[in-house]
Amino acid sequence: MVDESQFSKKKFMKHYLGICLILITLAGIIFFALHSCVGAVDHTIESVRNAFSEVLRVQPQIIVNQRVVLSQTAPIAEFAVVTKEELVTLHFTEHLEVLSFQIPLTEKNLAAEATYRLKAGFDLKEPFSVEIDPANHQIHATMPHAKILSVEQIGDLTYHGANAWLNRITDDERTTILNDLNATAHNEAENSSLKMDAEKQVTQRLQDLLQHNGQAIQIEWTGSAQNMPKP
Repeated sequence: MVDESQFSKKKFMKHYLGICLILITLAGIIFFALHSCVGAVDHTIESVRNAFSEVLRVQPQIIVNQRVVLSQTAPIAEFAVVTKEELVTLHFTEHLEVLSFQIPLTEKNLAAEATYRLKAGFDLKEPFSVEIDPANHQIHATMPHAKILSVEQIGDLTYHGANAWLNRITDDERTTILNDLNATAHNEAENSSLKMDAEKQVTQRLQDLLQHNGQAIQIEWTGSAQNMPKP
């Protein structure tokens, strides 16, 4: 005759072991899922950091779940993306008048030209921030607009002048036209497509690098594109 208490005890143990096995399996699945999720987020963070370092020489501030996991760092202060050389020419004409009538032999002409190297890029001291959604790994970057970083005269400055018999070109006029030439070069740089070209290039390169890793990025340009201070 089978002891009923022993039978009940064995049945209870089987149920207990079954429940334990189920709990262990669930714990393993949860651990594996969490580990996979954390690993995927870490991979996304590494991809973003590498992409920004390669394209802009900056490590952006990276945010996951509203928590900063990486702070912004940059080995340099500015990074030029687009460089262009342009010949700038300015012409100056003057004559003397009496009672609104031009005096003969007083018209003089002065022209100056020089080649300038224009650079557009990014001030890496401004905030570069990337937020990663750990649920779907969407990447949203917030970046400052590109700006004109420098307008530098390269080569020699060339003057073309024609004195009038009664009105000669002065040193002050040569200095004035040189200053006006520099200002013209800065204005042409600001009004050119260089800043837009820099933003387009950076956007395309970041998208290409991250897409290679199966990730997509959205970029939001913040603030207004500031003009470079005039010399």
